[in-house]
Formats: sequence, C-alpha cells, structure tokens
Amino acid sequence: MQFSLMMAIISMWGIKVPLAYFLGIHQGYDVLGVWFAHAADEWVRGVFHYFRWKGRKWQQKSLLTLAMSKAESA
Repeated sequence: MQFSLMMAIISMWGIKVPLAYFLGIHQGYDVLGVWFAHAADEWVRGVFHYFRWKGRKWQQKSLLTLAMSKAESA
C-alpha cells in the first residue's frame, strides 16, 4: 500500500499537474489537455505497477501471519 500511495503522489504532482498546466494553459488545449495529462499519468502509473507486479516483491509483504490466516479460514 505504501508503494501505491507514494507512486500516486509522485505521479500526480510530477506528471499530471505539470503536463495539465503545460497542455491546458500554454498550448491552449484547455480541458482536452487536462484529460490527456490525466490519461498519461494513469498510463505511466500502470506501467510502474505492472513491473512491480511482475517483480513479485509485493508477495513478501503481509498484514496477517500464517497462523491468523489459518484460524480465519477454519
């Protein structure tokens, strides 16, 4: 969860906001530029999450212990 949160904050403030400002204000695309920036942000975030998923580092993280998991399933 911490990776997702930090990735969202960095991506929104590092990609979406500057790109929306650039496309919406400077290039004159207005709302269309903001939507394009939003799509670009989601796409970049999706690529990062895909590589994290394929790296399987997330499998080492657990909120429950194995004993708690077995007790809940019984």
